Amino acid sequence: MKIIRYSIDGFKPQYQSKHLSDIDLELNESWFQNNFINNCPQHLKDICLEKHNRIVPFLKEHYGDFKCGIWAFIDGYKNNQSLNHLKTKVPCWKAEISDDTMVYDVNWEKQMLITDPECKLFGFYIPVNQLSTLELIT
Repeated sequence: MKIIRYSIDGFKPQYQSKHLSDIDLELNESWFQNNFINNCPQHLKDICLEKHNRIVPFLKEHYGDFKCGIWAFIDGYKNNQSLNHLKTKVPCWKAEISDDTMVYDVNWEKQMLITDPECKLFGFYIPVNQLSTLELIT
């Protein structure tokens, strides 16, 4: 599978501090109950609680994968909305990676093969332990 990544650091894995802080809040039951649920509009409480109860076991199981990795796109399927957070123009890098690579969706709610059609929609996250087959394309 040919993939692309927009980054100053190329395909160098990065510690995911921003995303991990969000996960840590979700996993903190006291914070979730006292700050999120109590401030959530009544009509959304059941929906928020259902999602929380569904996602917490997944986040705990895969927490190690979320610590360090890269965000990328399948070549030819870049989504500019996913790049809005970039403050400056950064280079685009290309690589080839095995079709057996396990990745996560952009919301870190689903693990799937890189060949899953969902990977073409918004990009995906590849944990560092799945980068062994990555080869840069020059």
